[in-house]
Amino acid sequence: MVLLFLFVNWLGSKFNMYESEDEIDLKAGNLAVIEVNGVIMESLPVIEQIQKIRESDQIKAVLVRIDSPGGAVGASQEIFMELKKLGAKLPLAVSMGNLAASGGLYVSLAGEKVFALPGTITGSMGVLMNVTNISRLMQKIYLDPITIRSGELKDAGNPTKPMDEKSRKFIQAMVDQNFAQFREDVKRERKLSDETITRLSDGRVVMGTEAVKIGLAQQIGTFQDAVDYLAEKAKLTKPKLTYVSRKPLSFVERLFEGSLARVGNWLVKTGGTFYLMEQGWVHD
Repeated sequence: MVLLFLFVNWLGSKFNMYESEDEIDLKAGNLAVIEVNGVIMESLPVIEQIQKIRESDQIKAVLVRIDSPGGAVGASQEIFMELKKLGAKLPLAVSMGNLAASGGLYVSLAGEKVFALPGTITGSMGVLMNVTNISRLMQKIYLDPITIRSGELKDAGNPTKPMDEKSRKFIQAMVDQNFAQFREDVKRERKLSDETITRLSDGRVVMGTEAVKIGLAQQIGTFQDAVDYLAEKAKLTKPKLTYVSRKPLSFVERLFEGSLARVGNWLVKTGGTFYLMEQGWVHD
């Protein structure tokens, strides 16, 4: 799995799939739009967009459009933290699309105001790690993998051997620690009661209308409603939107991107990393 992950990253670098568009002229607009779409596997593409906005004198407000089921814990946290810094400098709002769940919810916490659609799926506050154990399969095909390790927890979660109780407790403790960070950030940023946080802690999803009622979002509204809010907030008589996005991909690159998306989806299912993920999204 490690070799596959390294190969995927090497392949992506060869085709510049994560390269940001250096030609984007932020002088053409005064309201920047950052899109967070799909599974959040890395933060760098969004961080580069944030940096460009931070360096611009023309941008007066920022709108983050989220349509994501979540993703890796670290990537979701880093995007949230960098957006918070940007929000301290400029008015920053969030528009939720079809899905802003788990890690997508985490990113949305950076918005001073969050707009959700009535049918937006959000919530799913939780952390998971999937481990597909193939130890019995290895026995049936007469393979006996041997792991040389420096410590007994170094290979905790190794799919080629049965998981012992100590490894299970170790992994559960890390999941709980990540979840505690998530809970604390949601509670602080959305000023939710202990009762509400406890109710959401089972990982349930909520629709946009309920999200507004409990405080995960502040208003039912469209993308345009969020634009109008920021225009008024930043005193923009004529808001001009600038989409800060990555470099457009060639046909060949798009073919490879589709393959990488499937590999990323498989990695989410099979484990090895802690995820903030709405599981219904990743099922085939």
